Amino acid sequence: MFLKKNLVILCGVLLSACSKYPITDEEVVQHYYDNAGTYQSLAKQVCSIFIEHKNKDFLEVTVDETNSEYADIVRNLRLLERDSIFFSNVKGECSLEVIYHAFGLGGSATVYSLKFNVVEPIPFDKTIHAFEKRKDTNDDISFDMELSNEWYFSFSQN
Repeated sequence: MFLKKNLVILCGVLLSACSKYPITDEEVVQHYYDNAGTYQSLAKQVCSIFIEHKNKDFLEVTVDETNSEYADIVRNLRLLERDSIFFSNVKGECSLEVIYHAFGLGGSATVYSLKFNVVEPIPFDKTIHAFEKRKDTNDDISFDMELSNEWYFSFSQN
């Protein structure tokens, strides 16, 4: 009983010490710029599948993929230390999303991702979307910050 009680207290202390935002925008943006060449290769590889198979509207490739057609994509995901990439056909355009970090609890979620070819981006507005402005709010927030070569840092909280 003593061990169980102390374990519950320890878990509570650890959970309360966790920040609402375990990562920062700068971390995600820096990760992209440090790996921009690999992200460009990934976009070229995945979008070439879109060109070859126009009938695909959605595709997820994970690091556990065994289909040899996706071997280069899997290799790049591993280089980036990411678990998966999502392809979607949005208005006839190849759009991609690589989730950098996601967390949620009780029906709410916060997602940091890198997206390629965002068809209708939600412009980043520093007066509203800056990390310091949004870190203490539970409001729904979404934006797409343009990085380079059609890649965006995207944030969504609901």
